[in-house]
Amino acid sequence: MTLPRRRLPRVVPPFHDETVASFMRRVAAANHVSDTDLRELLGVRMLKRTPITVLIEPLSIVTGFEESVLCLALPEFGPGPVTNEPGHFGRPLTQRKRSLERPACRRCVHAAGIQGPVNRWTTHEQNVCLRHRLWIGEGCTEADDQVDISVLPSTIKAQRHHRNLIARHGRRWVRDAFSGARTAFIGLVENHSADPFGILTEAQSHLRDVRGKAASPSMTLAILFHPQIVSLTGLLAHVEWIRKTRQSGHIGWLAEQVTRRYVLGGYAPEETDPLVQWVKDHLLHHRFVAAYGYKFYDVFFPEETVRLPPPPRGLAKP
Repeated sequence: MTLPRRRLPRVVPPFHDETVASFMRRVAAANHVSDTDLRELLGVRMLKRTPITVLIEPLSIVTGFEESVLCLALPEFGPGPVTNEPGHFGRPLTQRKRSLERPACRRCVHAAGIQGPVNRWTTHEQNVCLRHRLWIGEGCTEADDQVDISVLPSTIKAQRHHRNLIARHGRRWVRDAFSGARTAFIGLVENHSADPFGILTEAQSHLRDVRGKAASPSMTLAILFHPQIVSLTGLLAHVEWIRKTRQSGHIGWLAEQVTRRYVLGGYAPEETDPLVQWVKDHLLHHRFVAAYGYKFYDVFFPEETVRLPPPPRGLAKP
């Protein structure tokens, strides 16, 4: 591969946790070259078939940024899922099936002096931009889809609650619990309400994107019930329900807590409920891990972010 000799005239700084494809698109647009011409300049023909690390050096030359700067800004250039290199701990992992790629908050992008859209790697709890009170989570496929939720302070508060849950229980368990809680709660609302979409008309009149278009029904449900979903996440991420369920052989205690904490009033568990199915799968995974080894935790409950390596064993204390 022939390396480029000099950088392009327009300097385009990378956005935090931006995808490589998004960064390259902005570099090409700012310098008035096509994506194909930029790939040729980088010495890359087929972007999807090229190892991502091959792009670090030529991209550093054409953008004028040090390789270390690009590695810190673009997670795909990061050292891997386990590292003790400064600046990488807690960043989103990109080479996973469950990795999330979403548009960055359009107001954060504008505040950074960037005119076009930016796609970035994100984690499951980043559903609300607290600084600008925009919904940036489920349902946002482009920046213009993001909805102002200033009229829903409970949804904004739930975002802070979600972060606290991660600090309390650990990201691995909260991520799995949130996925189950979201699927289970929306399923319960649709199954146990006579008209689950009766509230959407009023809500959609207030939840509109930058184009004035009303949010989709699925996004509206995710926004409106985000506080309840996060509350259910806190229940499912706690080990207490596992202990109670094993002792009693049923999820009566969990169902009682779902009602008591106003997650879903009058909830009565049934075998076909998505929450019951999630509980069964979760307990089955734990039994499998207990029988065959803790290494299978990474299969059922994969890491979402870069983590620090375990401390070396056998070292004498100073």
